[in-house]
Amino acid sequence: MAKKIDIPWVIQDQTIIKHQLLEKYIGPWMNILYQQQARMKIKQHLMYVDGFSGPGYYWSNEQRNTTCIGSPLMVASKANFYIGQNPNRKFDILCIDKEAQCVNLLAAKLAEKNIYKQDWKVVQTQFESEINNLLDNIESSRTKLPIFFFIDPFGYSDFSMNTIKRILQQPLVELFINFMVYDIVRHCENAQFYKNMEQLFGNTKFKEFNYGSPEQKQAYLINLYCENLRSIGGAKYVMPFRVNTPNMGTRPRFYLVHASNNYKALTLMKDNMSKVSESPYGFEAIGIASGQMSLFEDPQKLELIKRILEFCEKRSQRPFEYDKIEEWAYVNTNGVSRTIKESLLVLEKENVIIIDRLPKQRKNTVTSGALINITGIALEHLF
Repeated sequence: MAKKIDIPWVIQDQTIIKHQLLEKYIGPWMNILYQQQARMKIKQHLMYVDGFSGPGYYWSNEQRNTTCIGSPLMVASKANFYIGQNPNRKFDILCIDKEAQCVNLLAAKLAEKNIYKQDWKVVQTQFESEINNLLDNIESSRTKLPIFFFIDPFGYSDFSMNTIKRILQQPLVELFINFMVYDIVRHCENAQFYKNMEQLFGNTKFKEFNYGSPEQKQAYLINLYCENLRSIGGAKYVMPFRVNTPNMGTRPRFYLVHASNNYKALTLMKDNMSKVSESPYGFEAIGIASGQMSLFEDPQKLELIKRILEFCEKRSQRPFEYDKIEEWAYVNTNGVSRTIKESLLVLEKENVIIIDRLPKQRKNTVTSGALINITGIALEHLF
C-alpha cells in the first residue's frame, strides 16, 4: 500500500532556497519582458508554467502553527504587482500536479489571488501530457509568448529530454530545472529504472560510468545532463548551479539548471543567483568545463583569473573588446560581471594586460567598449 502523503507538508530548507532564487529572478524577468513588449508596441503578455507545483503553501515548522507560500503563489503575487502598474498586461499561469489534494488546495489559493481575472489554472495530470498539449496549442496558434518553465519534480522522472527539446524550440522560453542528482545516482544503476533514465537524459550514456566514487558519478551525470540539454535539447546556454547540502560534504542532493537560447537570460539568472548565494547551501555556478567555485568567489582566488588570462592569451594577436571576455566568462566560468571585472583589474595591476578605456571611462573598473591588450608578461608567481 502506498504511503499516505501528508498535505501540506513542512517545507524543507532546500525548497526555501529554490523559492528564494525564483523570487529574486521572476520579478526582473517580468519587468524586462513587459518593457520590451511595450517598446515594440505589442501586447504585453507573459506566461509562467509550474511543473509539479504542489499545494502552493507549506507549514513553516514542525509545530505546524504557521505557513509560507510556494512557487505558484509567489509568482502570482509578483504578477499582481506588475499588472497593477498597467491593467492592460496579461500574465498566464499554468500549474501541473498529479495529486488531487495538491491541485484542490492550490486552485483555491490561486483563485483568491487572481484579483485581475487572469488566465490562471491548476491541472491534475502528468507533466508530459499537459506540456505537450500546451505546445500543440502554441504552435497551432503561432504565438510567440515568453514563457518561464519551473520544473521541480519530487524525484528524477516524469519529464523527458524530448519534451525539454520541444520546449526549447519555442523562441522565447527559459527553463529552470531541479536536477535531483542524489536520487539519480542511486537509481541509474538499477535496470528497473533504465527506461526512466533514458527518457530523462535522452540517451543511454548514463550507463557508461559504472565505477568511481559517488562524487565522480554525480559529476559525470550532471555534466552529461547539461551536455544533452545542449546537444539533444538544443539549448544554447546551460548553467548548472550546485547547491551544497549541509552535512553532505561534496555530494549535494540537487543542482539547479538554467537553460535558454538567450544570453541576457543567462546573465540575469546568474546575477540573481549571486544575490542569494550566502546561505548554508552555498550556491556554486559550475560553468562549462570549469572547477567548482562559489559564485560569490573573491577574485583574488586564482581560478577565475587564470581562466580569463588563458582566454586572453589565445586571442593575443590583436586587441579585443571587453564584451567578448564578459560573454565568454558568463557562459564558461563561475564569474559574474563584478568578479570578471575585478579579475581583469588584477591582471592590469600585474601588467599582464593593458586596458584601453574609452574617454571618460573610470580607471577603477572595466566597461563596455574598452579594449584588452596582452603585454606578454608571464604571471606564474600568482599560480
